[in-house]
Amino acid sequence: MGAPRRATLRFTSIAIGVALAIVASPAAAFCRSTTCTGDCPRDADGCKTTGKQLFWPGVCVGVSLQRDGSVNIPIADVRSVVATSFATWSALDCGGAAATISFSQLADVSCHQTEFNTSAPNANIILFQDTQWHYKGVDNTLAKTTVTFDAKTGEILDADIELNHAYNELTVSDTTVVVDLQSVLTHEIGHFIGLDHSPDPDATMFAGYDDGSTNLRTLEADDIAAACAVYPPTRSGKCEPAPRNGLGDACGASAPTTSGGETSGCAIAAAPSNTANRLLSLLGLGLALRVRRRDRFRS
Repeated sequence: MGAPRRATLRFTSIAIGVALAIVASPAAAFCRSTTCTGDCPRDADGCKTTGKQLFWPGVCVGVSLQRDGSVNIPIADVRSVVATSFATWSALDCGGAAATISFSQLADVSCHQTEFNTSAPNANIILFQDTQWHYKGVDNTLAKTTVTFDAKTGEILDADIELNHAYNELTVSDTTVVVDLQSVLTHEIGHFIGLDHSPDPDATMFAGYDDGSTNLRTLEADDIAAACAVYPPTRSGKCEPAPRNGLGDACGASAPTTSGGETSGCAIAAAPSNTANRLLSLLGLGLALRVRRRDRFRS
């Protein structure tokens, strides 16, 4: 897939809570994200060796675009890139049968923040930060994926992707490329579905990106193997794209729709000790996507 990718991206992660269980390391080069947060034990490939592996329980996941989009990119172009990026991870060939994960485009929402509501509607949101970036590495951080999961099972409850256009020039052109939006989104969707960074330098989930490149738009064999391991064709599950407790429009889900959904969950800002399933929020799984740009590298 073109010239080899350099290891020019760095990711950081922040997490709250602890609830671990030993899991076997994957045999392939790819790594799966787990409920282990912070300084987790890792094997020779850099894969976490403790914690429950993360996964979406259903076979289809609903995704919403924050309706303001970006002031820097026409909303029609944003919709096209979002749809294409998610389609890249859909209907993957797992040896003659398709992986059991797909995505449904749900209604746009007004909420402009990452959150998960315990007892109110939610949304898995793709949103842009055009004017400010509250996280570390403001000048070289491209995106942040926030995943909320059940620490007992590894089941993903909610996921949101923030894109840093305040300090990075995200582009949608095939020819004039600065930081390719489709490449960034395709990588982040890997985290969205429960994948960690791959040690394979050719993989889209490898922690590397060069400015001006569109190479991460497509998946490599390692990425497909990872998705097939998490979502094998033999897996059973329902196609219920509505988020937990239904689709909500406003932050705090004060304006829910009539869509249905399951009712368990936990607020992303805290993991109450008396919650029946003791839930954790993992901020990232590769929280900050950073690109080295000559003298702009931050350690």
